[in-house]
Amino acid sequence: MPVASDSAAAGVSRSAGSNTSRVQDARLSFRERVTSIAGAGGAILDFGCGTGTDAAWYAQRGHRVVAYDVSPGMVEVLKLRCQHDIESRRIALAVGGLDAMEHALKAGGPVAVIAANFAVLNHVQDLGPLLHQLAAHLLPGGALVGTVLNPLYRHDMRRSWWWRSAFRTLGAGPIQQNGKVTSYRHFVRAMRRAAGPEFVVEEVCAARSGTRLGMLDSDFLFVTLRRQP
Repeated sequence: MPVASDSAAAGVSRSAGSNTSRVQDARLSFRERVTSIAGAGGAILDFGCGTGTDAAWYAQRGHRVVAYDVSPGMVEVLKLRCQHDIESRRIALAVGGLDAMEHALKAGGPVAVIAANFAVLNHVQDLGPLLHQLAAHLLPGGALVGTVLNPLYRHDMRRSWWWRSAFRTLGAGPIQQNGKVTSYRHFVRAMRRAAGPEFVVEEVCAARSGTRLGMLDSDFLFVTLRRQP
């Protein structure tokens, strides 16, 4: 399951942690989607939790959270931020490979929602095997809610790197800048193929609302994949 480099992932995480009103509005909208689907007290897997900003928000609202990230450095920051929630067992940590995530999920039981915020899924080249693995830990009727990079964001389409990779990766494929893979492009039709048979794509919408050109003006998309019975 090839993934982009840790440094690329850290770059997205730093961007996601910025305090611009646009980013914060998108973050709040995403969180509210997650908790609405989870229901009161529903368990959440924060997949690619980073420094724990979202995990802390979920825990403070009564949700049990499994916070997973591949980066030990990110999780060390999370431990400082969420010390009380970890000690009270509202947040369970998993760091490293997917086997660590599996262990934490098996210990706590299935979750109502898997939250994958700020383009964490764009660091996975082939979504199919990952979605198959995650589906096994969702309650019936649960959902994966993700934020993905918009492959048709109009400001990106002005840049040379977008066109260099566009035609060979019309479904999904690497985005390269300065000769390095920074992330992977996922068009909606490619996500639909990767999602089956465990998931159906329930919704894809712009993370930014009220823009003149709709999805073309939004750098991120919200994607909801509903777990099939």
